[in-house]
This record gives sequence, structure tokens and C-alpha cells, in this order.
Amino acid sequence: MIIDARNLPQGETVNCDVCIVGAGAAGITLACELRDKGMQVVLLESGGMKFEKEIQDLNKGEVVDSKVHGTLEENRRRYLGGATTAWGGRCVPFDEIDFEPRSYVPYSGWPFTKRDLDPYYERAHAYCEIGPYTYEVKDVLPHSVGNQLMISGFASKDVSFDKLYLFSPPTDFGKVYIESLKNSANIKVFIYANCATIACDREANQVSHLNVVTPRKNEFRVNAKQYILAGGGLEVTRLLLLSNDTYLQGIGNHSDLLGRFYMCHMQNHIELKFKVPIVWDYEKNAEGIYCLRAIEVKEEKQRQYQLLNSRGFMERPDLTYPSHGNGVLSAAYLAKNFLSRQKTYRDLGGHLKNIVFDLGGVLLFSQKWLNERILSERKLPSVLFKSKANIHTIRIDFEQAPNPESRLTLSESKDAFGFNRLKADWKYTDLDVESATKTTELIGKAIVKSGTGEVRRISKLEPRGTGGHHIGTTRMASDPSRGVVDENCLVHGLSNLYIASSSVFPTCGYANPTLTIVAIAIRLGDYIKRLYA
Repeated sequence: MIIDARNLPQGETVNCDVCIVGAGAAGITLACELRDKGMQVVLLESGGMKFEKEIQDLNKGEVVDSKVHGTLEENRRRYLGGATTAWGGRCVPFDEIDFEPRSYVPYSGWPFTKRDLDPYYERAHAYCEIGPYTYEVKDVLPHSVGNQLMISGFASKDVSFDKLYLFSPPTDFGKVYIESLKNSANIKVFIYANCATIACDREANQVSHLNVVTPRKNEFRVNAKQYILAGGGLEVTRLLLLSNDTYLQGIGNHSDLLGRFYMCHMQNHIELKFKVPIVWDYEKNAEGIYCLRAIEVKEEKQRQYQLLNSRGFMERPDLTYPSHGNGVLSAAYLAKNFLSRQKTYRDLGGHLKNIVFDLGGVLLFSQKWLNERILSERKLPSVLFKSKANIHTIRIDFEQAPNPESRLTLSESKDAFGFNRLKADWKYTDLDVESATKTTELIGKAIVKSGTGEVRRISKLEPRGTGGHHIGTTRMASDPSRGVVDENCLVHGLSNLYIASSSVFPTCGYANPTLTIVAIAIRLGDYIKRLYA
């Protein structure tokens, strides 16, 4: 059942067994997991069924250094489906090393292993519509293709090329699972229901109710036995900081860790001229799921060289330089500059020459984009281009080390409801920069040493947090002095408040967080079901 909370009477009380705050990937997954399980479930969504500028404004906040971090509303969405209404669909699980305590990575280590999470990753694959749970090239791709090396003749003791990224259609959780939510007898979805604060009973060490407000300013409360915050890494943290009536520094801030350890991902690029045939484009498995081959430093070498985790993949060349020889890229570069305020063209003649001599390629690209990106249900993730000169760009995504000085706090500015917005002070460390630099050089050297290619250019590393990946600010730890939630995502010191979000990740790995968010939500769903068994 879908209920418009704007029509509720002022002061209404909604009662249920489980209340989930946030209808994105985590919240919708949890609701689906609790469907028809003998408990009454309420799912609160701050927005409606589509993007609305006034609602989106609630995501805005303050950024201390805009040179290293984008705006807080970037890549976030406040309507049914959350960020899955805008994501690219890239899926990959965390690696075993991501869960391990590493002596050279401060504050590293999860309270469980990857093996413990594997069954939930497998179930998360169904929600994300990406087929069987395996990322090995030889297992996913047809035999004749899977036996083909990404770089012909490449061999290295440091670097491997036998893993894949898989791509969701991408699944918009709001659209795909809306009928399941509508038709469930035990689930009520309240749209335009903005959870304002959490009220606690300190003597009972539990949440007593949620205070909820709608855009029409009518207020109501939700009473539940169990509460789950699933509103995304930034909003979950803000809500806990705002809920300071009983716990003055915010709920879960018993060890002054709430909002700390704010992690994103960093990236860099390396341009290579290959001497041998390579697999540079997306491939499809037997089920039509898009795959992309990956480049990684082997885990034992990460430990040996004391590197943070990372993974690389082929990406389109830099638009700026016409040396790519591609008319589509040159056309995109000129169009982008034409539409910008600062029209700074680099080698205009070179770009125009590319377009003239590759007019057929421009027309073919238009057709491919229409058929495989616009009209297809399973979208081509992006368009990569074959280089006549066999020059290709590898993008490398890097893990960031946990850092307590990188943090989220409340800003002095207020939103439309009069509540403090967030302030993000994202920081990076010397370890982040040194590891990213060493990793980039290691991959380049491995290719050169194998005789399969040469390095043309390594981009200057400019540390910047990747938008949309908000990790670590309610970190998980068995010891309350080291985290906000325990291994079951239960807030330390409270008996009925849980968090399902990338904010609970103790480390961030290199991986896009959505698949792991869904896996964590399924795991939490099983825990909640056992409480009512």
C-alpha cells in the first residue's frame, strides 16, 4: 500500500512492528525481505514518486573544500528508489582483503569475513538483476571468449586480469519493486514522509518513536518495535546528529565516532599504447548481462607493497586531446565547450579534422547509442571506442584509508523544515596518495615489463572524493569504543535501532557500494526475521 503522508491528520500516530526510514536500495530490499513475514512494516520515503526540485533541496549542505568534494546533493535522489534512480549499475563485491585487519591500514578490519557475506551477495545479485554470483572471466563468459586474455601475451607476478565488473540494467528499485510493495498485505509505504528526529527512552535504552514531517508541515509520529535507518550514508548520519534531545552529541555518538571516518573513492588515469590485441570493450555473458574486464594488483602483492585496494578498467580517452583520432569524442569535446561559459578549445583544428575524417563513425555511434542505450531495457553502461593506434586509457579506482579527521558535522544553515544541514569536511591522507601513486606506476610497469605495451601518460593525481559514495560515518565494530553499530548493524547502547547503509562499512575498498549495501540489508533482514520467528 502506498500512502501520501501529506494527507495524514496533524498529530497522527502510526503503529507497526518494523519501521524502515528511506526507500532506496537498502530500504526497499529490507521491505521486500520482510514481505509476508508476519509483521507489520512501515517504509518512510522523504520524497514522492518522481524527482521534485523542492524535495531535492533537502539534500543540500555545506562542503568545506569544494576543490576535493562535490556538492552534497550530487548523485543523491529523494524519491522512491533513491540513488538507484540515477546509478550506472556497476556491481562488484568487496574483496577478502577489504574485510581483513591490515597492519599498514589504520582502523581496518570488519567484524566478519567476506565468506560470511558471500551468501548475501548471492541473494543481492537477484535484486540487482545480474545473474549468478561469480566474477571470474572463465566462469562468466563463453569458453572461447573467457580463455582470451584481456591483453594478449600478458603475464605478471604483480597484476592480474581475470576478474570482471558486472552491470545491472541498471535496476531502479522503485520502479522494479513498486508492485511488490503495493500488493503486500503487511507493508505500508508512506511517501512525502521526512523523518525529522528520533526520540529515545534513555532509561529503557531504546527508541520510543520517530517524529515525521511532510512538505505541508503536518507532523505525525511512528511507533515501532524495531527501527532501521536506510536513508544513505549522508542522511543517516545527519538524522543521528540531529536527534540530540536525549543524547546531547547525537544518537550513537557514545565514543565521538559518529560522522567520523568519512570515506569516498579516488581515481586516476594512465594512457597506454598497446603492441598486442586487447579486449577493450564491454562484453555480454549468456544472459545478456554486460561485463567489463578489470585490472588489479594481486592481494598478496598489496600486502607485500603495503598498498590500499584498487581496480582498473578501460575507459574512453580524455576528450581534450585530439590524438585519440575519434570523431565522436572530438564532437563531444567541442559540444561540451560550446555549451560552457568558458570556451577554451585545445587544438581546434585537430578536433575538426577528426570529425571530418570520421563522419561515418559519428553516424554509427548515434545509431548504437539509440539502440543500446536509449531503447534497450538493459542499458549499455557507456560507449567505449576502438583506437586505430591501439592507444587506450585505464581508469583506476582507489580505496581510501579510514581517517577520523575526515568527517560530517552539522552546519549552521537550515533546510525548509528548520533542521540543520550537513557539513562535509572530506580529507585524504599521505597513505591515500602514496598508495594510489605506487599502484598506478606498478600497473604501468607490469605492462611495459611484459612487452605488451608502453606508457604514454600518467595523469597527475588530484585527490578528490568520488560523488555518490558516502562511506564509514557510522562504522561497524564489535567494540562500542571503536564503532557506532555492532556486527548486526544495531546501534551500540540501544536495543531497537539499526542502520542499513554504506555508512556502516569500516573500510571502503575500491568497489561501488550498492551491491554491498543490498547484501548488508538482506543480512539485516534475516536478523530481524529471527526476532519474530
